[in-house]
Amino acid sequence: MSLLNELDELLCSDDDEYDRLDLFLEADELIGQLQSADVPPLLALWWARSPYWQQRFTQASSNIDGAVLRALLAGLLQIKEPAHGVLELMSRLPPVADNSALSDALLDYAEQAWHADPARQRQIQISCWSCGLSGRLLKRLGLASWKDAGL
Repeated sequence: MSLLNELDELLCSDDDEYDRLDLFLEADELIGQLQSADVPPLLALWWARSPYWQQRFTQASSNIDGAVLRALLAGLLQIKEPAHGVLELMSRLPPVADNSALSDALLDYAEQAWHADPARQRQIQISCWSCGLSGRLLKRLGLASWKDAGL
């Protein structure tokens, strides 16, 4: 069985089995084994599965390879519809943002999400803070601090 098929099967497990057997630990291990070549089929799987599957993936991705994470985020950002998991996966990036196209795209996404969904502003703030984009987002929003945003 391929790595992605095995991961998919784990993430599709019923709730009782997934929780009772701590399958998230096995999913985390499999996610850590993903390679950059796995990203295109992973993206196809991502869109074919429910947000619940995507949530399980993001929760079990503590060992995701940096290159795989960047490629996955870049792929998720190319779709016009808001993708579940972008903010959650942003927190897996190193805490220092760079001047890459990905950082710029994540910043664009965070800014759009900030205006589109005020209920998620705390999550947006935390995600941007954890990957080093906090100051740049504040600047884009015209705010001096998160306190000015009411957070």
